[in-house]
Amino acid sequence: MTYRQLAKDVLEQGLCTACGACELACPPGVIGFDGLDPVLTVASWTETDCGACGDCLDVCPGSDPATPDAELRLFGRTRTPEERWTGIFTEVVAGHSLDPAVFEASASGGTLTALLQTALTALDVDVVLSMGRDADEPWRAAPALIRDPARLTETAQSTYQLAPYLGMLRQVMLDEPEARVAMTGVACHIQALRKLQAMDTPAGRWARERVVLAIEPACSSSTRPEGTAAVIRERAQVPLESVVRLRYREGDYPGDISVRTADGSEHRVAFWQAVRDFAANKTYRCLSCGDWMSGLADVSVSDGDPNIFSASVEGGRDLKHGRVFIRTEAGARAVAEGRANELLTHSPVELAGLNLGLERKRNRRATYERSGGPTPAGPIPGFREELEIIPDDRWIAAPGTEGGR
Repeated sequence: MTYRQLAKDVLEQGLCTACGACELACPPGVIGFDGLDPVLTVASWTETDCGACGDCLDVCPGSDPATPDAELRLFGRTRTPEERWTGIFTEVVAGHSLDPAVFEASASGGTLTALLQTALTALDVDVVLSMGRDADEPWRAAPALIRDPARLTETAQSTYQLAPYLGMLRQVMLDEPEARVAMTGVACHIQALRKLQAMDTPAGRWARERVVLAIEPACSSSTRPEGTAAVIRERAQVPLESVVRLRYREGDYPGDISVRTADGSEHRVAFWQAVRDFAANKTYRCLSCGDWMSGLADVSVSDGDPNIFSASVEGGRDLKHGRVFIRTEAGARAVAEGRANELLTHSPVELAGLNLGLERKRNRRATYERSGGPTPAGPIPGFREELEIIPDDRWIAAPGTEGGR
């Protein structure tokens, strides 16, 4: 297998997640990204140069996230149909950060950020991979390597934008091979990490030994950079080149899109409006995705509020917290140390009722399963969603329209 096989099986099928794992895993380091597209960075590189190497395809979660294999390694079993969308976990709690700055800056209480801070302060982690912003174009998402717990406050909020992500770890692997790493990432990032950790390659061995904590937020879907650009230009009505800071969930819960420009002014776009605009800027792979959470992280976090779209429309809902799914021993230790170090508080919670992000995901997945087109493998082989499909635009209907409020 070669890079050409990756192109045939994944890229040409529209199944690339833009996770960046191929860039991290490629032994000679000849894979990079042009926007969201993997490309060969050496023009003269041929299939002959790849030889028998197929690491880029082996690590790719685009077509096959290989969830059952990872579950067997992590938990000794695969999930049941009842665990289809939550995955295997030992406990679920409701939590939030005890740091007022993190809590205020966060989208859903800062639980995930508090756990990353715990990793740096109490778990001997040297560096955290989180999603930040591009230095030259601050409206664009870009991976960030963070070593100072205080800096995590700036990356505390959700980022609803795709960007090649895991490739940033190649810098750590090559320059700081002994560093202990914690990371956050959505389902496809975690799936790729677990695939890499199963590989008997230098990158795979490094990932097994040095990536010691993986935390994921639940993901309904993400959006191309063009989606963010459209919100900035058409809703905030400011030119992209004037943007110096962008946040997706700023201010009173559940937050607005906040765009700060070079003249110091701040522009706000209602979160519910941006969600509707983002819907037109999804990739095929995101829309057909079979996961809300991978279920393969050490800890997963979802919004505690079951319907943040409604909260954005109506306002005034005091539901700023996260639901924390503890899955592995590493995850349990991180949560316990977070509490012991007074970075995090949590209490038991029941899983019940509708969650908007999950319901949108389930209905979209059912649509693609019935379409006959290529779809990424789900976590349970052969499982299909049996439900009456509600179109996505009805879940996020504009206020004052049919189906809206």
